[in-house]
Amino acid sequence: MVYIFSIEGNIGSGKSTLVRVLSKNLHRVAHTPVVYVQEPVSEWDNIKDHDGKTILEKFYADQPKYAFSFQMMAYISRLSLLKRVIKENPTAILITERSVFTDKEVFAKMLYDEGKIEEVNYQIYLKWFDEFIEDIPITGLIYINTTPEKSKERVDIRARPGENIPLEYLKQCHNYHAGWINNFKKPVSLFDGNIDFIDSLDIQSLNKINSFILNHIEPKTHYATDPYMYTKCTS
Repeated sequence: MVYIFSIEGNIGSGKSTLVRVLSKNLHRVAHTPVVYVQEPVSEWDNIKDHDGKTILEKFYADQPKYAFSFQMMAYISRLSLLKRVIKENPTAILITERSVFTDKEVFAKMLYDEGKIEEVNYQIYLKWFDEFIEDIPITGLIYINTTPEKSKERVDIRARPGENIPLEYLKQCHNYHAGWINNFKKPVSLFDGNIDFIDSLDIQSLNKINSFILNHIEPKTHYATDPYMYTKCTS
């Protein structure tokens, strides 16, 4: 049985950084291997027009025109990657950067509510989502709670091509994340994303994540107490 724990949070909240730091420190939980799955951004970068502009750049430049195509591509690429990783690691614990639920409950919903995805296209998107969602059994979420202002600061520092994101957009994303997380039916662990953890993660936070995962996998796969508590954390 595979377990999927998704790292969630706003754009610029620190998801990629947390996945990278965890991958250097958390390799097994109760003798079960942990596999890390980052967001398929490189695949998105490969979809370009004749002028070399990526789909992500075109989406940020003209959301009403490219909202539906970008959300469909994001969902399909994420779904394809997860299905492949699950097939290759059928008994592992997967820690993913975002989940397909984020695509639906945050970004697609927000764009639909704003009129940037029209009704017919939104119904098509939901039909695609419902058709394949049973293939991705989410176990729990680790939510990086970061202020929109802090997210904006990090987005500006990393300066990805075409990612000129206004603070107001990040505030909207933050609100939609909060609404989704507050009503999510699976276990959620909150993580303070306003602290900087670029190079390392404190022991308490690492143990908290380890314990959260441990408490939500089948009892037969682990001991009554956590067999692996950390005494150090490296970058």
